[in-house]
Amino acid sequence: MNPMRRIESARAALTSATHARGTRPAIAEDEVIDLLIDIRHLCDAAGLDYAQCHYLARGHYQHEIGGAS
Repeated sequence: MNPMRRIESARAALTSATHARGTRPAIAEDEVIDLLIDIRHLCDAAGLDYAQCHYLARGHYQHEIGGAS
């Protein structure tokens, strides 16, 4: 997936999450933090290792932007 598509996907997820919480859609640190907390709770409920997911995602991100992991 290219970076622009990932940005659009993240924007849609953030908008959906703010709508579900009944807050005003915005792209700001507080909303991103809330979405990450939501994802962490989802991982707990699904038995997924959030830290491992975050670690692997960081490596994929570094690869996509051409940086070292």
